[in-house]
Amino acid sequence: MNEEELTQVKRSQIATYIDTTPTEETPTWKLLGIGITQYGIAYNPQITTEKWIIHDNATSTLDSNQKQGDVTQKMYKGDPCFEYVNGLRDKVGGDVKTHILDIDMWGGTGTTYPAKMSDAILAVTNYGGENASIEYSLYYNGDPTEGTVTVTTGTPTFTADGE
Repeated sequence: MNEEELTQVKRSQIATYIDTTPTEETPTWKLLGIGITQYGIAYNPQITTEKWIIHDNATSTLDSNQKQGDVTQKMYKGDPCFEYVNGLRDKVGGDVKTHILDIDMWGGTGTTYPAKMSDAILAVTNYGGENASIEYSLYYNGDPTEGTVTVTTGTPTFTADGE
């Protein structure tokens, strides 16, 4: 491959949406980003390492990933993600379940992009502080559903592979 064929991916082309109506049949996807200066997904790989007595070196296997994203968000009244997360501050158990939609907007064509939808929980970890922010963690649960997203007027519609 030649360097002229390379195109740098911008952070704005990696989109994460959260479902602000997770108990409804149809998700309400809201773009995560207002008041957030950094977000990434930590894969937290679960590794098993074993050294047999007949070998000098150990062998490791990657058993699973425990995906998690930590967010520090300045509070902006009217932002649907902030309003949703703020409403979860004192919730526990099933009340903090949601869905996450991760979209590689750099990898598609036209208005269709590769995406993964995951079940998740959202745990608020800190509120207020010196900068009026809310901190929370998104914990991805189970295997993601792979598919594509079509974005129309800023709203994604997810279609699972094979549908």
